[in-house]
Amino acid sequence: MFGGFRSFVAPLVGLTIFSAANGYLMSLVPLRLNLEGSGSFEIGLAAALYHFGLLLGAFRTERLISAIGHIRAFAAFMALLGTVVGIQGLVTDLMLWQVLRLLSGIAVAGIFLVVESWLLSGSEPSSRGTLLALYMISYYGASAAGQMFLGPFGVEGYAPFLVILALLAASSMPPSLTRLPAPPIHPPSALNIRKLYQLTPSGLLGCMASGLAIGSLYGLLPLHFAEQGMDDKTTGNLVAITIVGGMLLQYPVGRLSDRVDRRKVLIAISFLGVAVSVLLILSLFNALMWVWLFLLGGVIFTLYPLAISHGCDHMPPEDMVAATQGMLLAYSLGATIGPLGSSVMMRVAPNGLFVSLAVIMLALAVFFIFRLRQRPPIITGPEEVFVPMPGHTPVVSEINPRTDQDALVDK
Repeated sequence: MFGGFRSFVAPLVGLTIFSAANGYLMSLVPLRLNLEGSGSFEIGLAAALYHFGLLLGAFRTERLISAIGHIRAFAAFMALLGTVVGIQGLVTDLMLWQVLRLLSGIAVAGIFLVVESWLLSGSEPSSRGTLLALYMISYYGASAAGQMFLGPFGVEGYAPFLVILALLAASSMPPSLTRLPAPPIHPPSALNIRKLYQLTPSGLLGCMASGLAIGSLYGLLPLHFAEQGMDDKTTGNLVAITIVGGMLLQYPVGRLSDRVDRRKVLIAISFLGVAVSVLLILSLFNALMWVWLFLLGGVIFTLYPLAISHGCDHMPPEDMVAATQGMLLAYSLGATIGPLGSSVMMRVAPNGLFVSLAVIMLALAVFFIFRLRQRPPIITGPEEVFVPMPGHTPVVSEINPRTDQDALVDK
C-alpha cells in the first residue's frame, strides 16, 4: 500500500467525523420536511435532487483534485457543505431546500471522490476489498452513530444544524493537519464512461444498482417508519440498526471478495437482499424486524464497495481517479432515480419501499449471473497468475493491476 496503512488514517478519521454529521443530516431532512407538512413525493424529490447533486459533482471533481490536490479539495467541499447546512437551518422554504439539497449532493460527491481516490490510488488489488471495507465501516459506523443525535437534539429549531456544522468543521482537521503525503496528483485521465463500461460493465452497473437501492433506503426509510406511527427516537434507532448492519458486514464481505470472484459474492448478497426484502414486505416474524433490517443494511450497503473494488481491479493507477469518478457517476444516477420510483411505489403498494428494493436486488443478481458466463474472473489474491509485462520496470509491474484477460485461469 502507498506509504503503509498510516497514509490512510487521516482521510479515514476525517471521513468518520463527516459521516456522523451526514448520517444525522440524512435523517433530519425527511423528518423536518414531514414536520413542515411535505408529502412523500416532495420528500422523495428532495432525496432525488441530493443524489442528482452527487451526479453533477462527479463530473468535474477529478479536474479539481488534479489541480489542487486531495487535501485542499477535501477542505473546499467540506466548506461548501457547511455553508449549505447553515442556510438550511435559517429557512424552511420548500423550494429553497430542494436547491440546497442539490448543492449538498455536489459537496458530498466531492468528499467521497477525494477519499475514495485517496484510498484506491494507494492500494493493490489483493488488499483493495479489505481497504474499501474499512472505508465503509468508518462511513456506516459513524452514520449509525449520527442517528443517535435524533434523541437529544430532535428535528426542530436550529440546534440540529449547529451540531452538524460543528462536526463538519471538525472533520476537516485530520486531513489538513496530516504530515504524511497524499497520493501523487495525476493529470486528468482520458478514460470516459464508454471506455469504463467496456472495461468493467459489472463494476459500472453494480454501482448504479447500489445507488438505486441506497438512494431509496436513505431517502425514504425514515419516512416509512414515520408513516407507521413511530416516534423520532424509535425511527432513529431503526435506521441506526440498518446502518450498523451495513457496517458490521463490510469487513467479512470485503475479505471474502479478495479471495473469491467478487461477482459471485455480489450474486450471493443480492439474493439475500431479495429474501430479506420479501420478509419485510409480507411483515413476517415482525418480532425479528431488527434482524431483518440489520441484514438488509448489510447486503445493500456492501454493494457499492464490492462493485467499485471489482471495477478498479481493471484499472491502472493513472486512471483510478477517473474510474472512481465514473462509477460514482453511475451510483449517483441510480440514487437520483431510486427515491422517485420508490416514493411512487410507496403510494401504490403496502411496504412499497421494500418491494422496490426486492426488484432492484433480483435484477442485479440476474445481471451478474449473466456476466459471470461472459468473462473469467480477475484474480486478486496471492495465487494470481503471472502475466509477463515487457517494457515496464519491476516496480510498475508490481503495482499495475491490469492483466491480459486471455491469460487468466478460471479456478
